[in-house]
Amino acid sequence: MNRDEFNSHISEQLNRNLEALFNQVLEMGGVVEQQLQDVSQALENSDEAKAINALNLDKIINREEIEIDRLCAAVLARQQPTASDLRLIVMSIRIAVDLERMGDEAVKIAKLAITQCKLGGDCTQMPAYAYLKQLMVASSSMLKSALNAFTRLELSDILGLYKEETRMDEVLKLATAEIQAKLVEASTSEQVALYIQMLLAVRAAERITDHALNIAESVVYLVRGKDVRQMDEAALADFLHTK
Repeated sequence: MNRDEFNSHISEQLNRNLEALFNQVLEMGGVVEQQLQDVSQALENSDEAKAINALNLDKIINREEIEIDRLCAAVLARQQPTASDLRLIVMSIRIAVDLERMGDEAVKIAKLAITQCKLGGDCTQMPAYAYLKQLMVASSSMLKSALNAFTRLELSDILGLYKEETRMDEVLKLATAEIQAKLVEASTSEQVALYIQMLLAVRAAERITDHALNIAESVVYLVRGKDVRQMDEAALADFLHTK
């Protein structure tokens, strides 16, 4: 499958609407990428301005999701989409939902950075920060790969995303164990509050990787017409290697 299939209808209006939908999803994905970058920089540099910008980007992400819903409704109401067009419409809605949820999770992490900045703390000295950083790097990388797969309608990187998401599950376990140990040792309410917020942040970061994998699975369905959400990694590998 390639994008030309969505630009070969007799109806020029349908061609334009589908192209607009494609571009809107990519635009929304780009905003989420920027948000994740801002959150990472806010944590690494204790930069409150970057964290606040991440919060503001969430409002844009929400508007982008609404625009995607509008475009999908317009095509369904006024045009005669083919089966592949319908897959694009349904998967665009699904991808937009995952992107919006990524934005919500990023907001939780940004709020941690803001709290630390207001207290004059160094985010990099927080317990389990190294694990949080790993999760944030993986989140950005996985989202980029998933969006590239959507852009090219090409599935060569999909298995790598599964492996990375599995690795991030293990990173979350290590981060959780470290933070829980700190909670046991906490002697002040302020420490308890910080450790709980840190625990929420690492969980949010791991969920971002889950949503990136969801996007990749939506791309597989768009390209191959197969729902792979219940497949294990071995079954998916076999499926992707068969034409």
